[in-house]
Parts: sequence; structure tokens; C-alpha cells
Amino acid sequence: MKTNHKAEVYNSPLIDEFLQEIAPVELERTRKRMLLAIRIDEGIKAKGWKKKDFSSAMKKSPSEITKWLSGTHNFTADTLFDIERVLDINLFQTEDKFPEAMHTFFYSVTIQSSDPGNYSCLKEPNEKSTPSYKTLGQFKSTYSN
Repeated sequence: MKTNHKAEVYNSPLIDEFLQEIAPVELERTRKRMLLAIRIDEGIKAKGWKKKDFSSAMKKSPSEITKWLSGTHNFTADTLFDIERVLDINLFQTEDKFPEAMHTFFYSVTIQSSDPGNYSCLKEPNEKSTPSYKTLGQFKSTYSN
């Protein structure tokens, strides 16, 4: 006798109601955690490792690795950076976006002084003297969005 092992679609009003109560931002957060767990699991398999090998390389217990791979763990950035290093994978694509978001501005600063020999901004101007100008230099300012 042949057994059919097809997945069945199960609809439940109770489950539908429960899912509607979850905020969309929380659903997205959970989806991203699951995708992160999948990427880590794929990295482990790509190295030909088992969870035990990965836990040894990370100096963590196998149960902690199991928690990581469940898709519910809230990682710190440092832990994710360590995982990238150990598995030789990229979990973030920040490098590609950085140069596009970089803005550089150049400023030329000039001060005015009534005393040609003294360019101090703190000195009160003398009514009888002629103002003079001196360019202090150019400054570069860089920021990213």
C-alpha cells in the first residue's frame, strides 16, 4: 500500500485571528531572523561542519547554536561579526551602500580684521582702520546618511 505524504493546507480561524494580532513590524523581524538562521546554517554546511564543529569554533555550547538556528535568537552585532569571520560568509551588505551615501563638502574660511597684522576674531575693530581679509585655509567635511 502506497502512502501519500503530500502536505495539506490547514485553515484555522483561531490561527488566522492570532496572526492578525501580530504587528507587521514583528512579522518582518521574525522573517528576517529566520532568514539569518538559514544563512548561518548554510554557512555551516558549506564548510562541511556539523553543529558541534561550529559550536567549537565559536566557543559556544551546542545548545546555544541550536537556539541560534531556531530563528528566534536576537543576536548582538559582535556575535554576527564573529559568525561571519568563523564561517567566512557575509551576513550584511553594508559595504555596497556606503560609497553611494558619502557626501563631501569643502569650505574656505576667511576672517576679517581691522588690524592687518592681527587676525584675531576676539579683538574689537578700530573705527579708523581699514578692514583686511585673510584666508585661513580650506576644510573638508565628510558624512554619510
